[in-house]
Amino acid sequence: GDNKYMRAMRLVSGFFASFPHCKLHERADAFRIETANEWPWFFLRQEQLFIFLQDPIHLVVKWRTRLLSQRAELRIGNGIICIQHLQNILKYDNYTKLDHGMTKSDINPKDRQNHRSCVKLTSDDVLNILNEETDANGTLLYLTLLKMIITSYIEKSTSIEKLYSIYCKIDNKKFLTV
Repeated sequence: GDNKYMRAMRLVSGFFASFPHCKLHERADAFRIETANEWPWFFLRQEQLFIFLQDPIHLVVKWRTRLLSQRAELRIGNGIICIQHLQNILKYDNYTKLDHGMTKSDINPKDRQNHRSCVKLTSDDVLNILNEETDANGTLLYLTLLKMIITSYIEKSTSIEKLYSIYCKIDNKKFLTV
């Protein structure tokens, strides 16, 4: 994003920056956020006047762009998240477009604003193929999380019941439920 806007967001939200003479979070109309004590990695000042959120389409496209990046090394636990798993599906004769619905343009890193390919990459068909691969657990989990974001925030047909059933709990008891 634009550095001026990022700086303004950091100042207003108190994210490692603050106004020297203006305490917006101390206004009477500010609200309070209670975060879990077990989240030492989560930083947000408890008093906020407002919160900045990224639009869901932009967020989903950013996740896809990160996956397609040649420079980023992504991991979840021991699982590697990489474009190679998707390239293998397209490259090998084991699967056809009828099996997965993807095209080469869906994994083209130069096409950065392709929301439609995010939906294709998170289709049940692609996830089922990745689930059969022994070394694609990281990519499978990453795309499953991406699918949860799409289902929760973008799909207009998602029911309230479905929203309640899609959650991630960050502790040792449960990680992912779909």
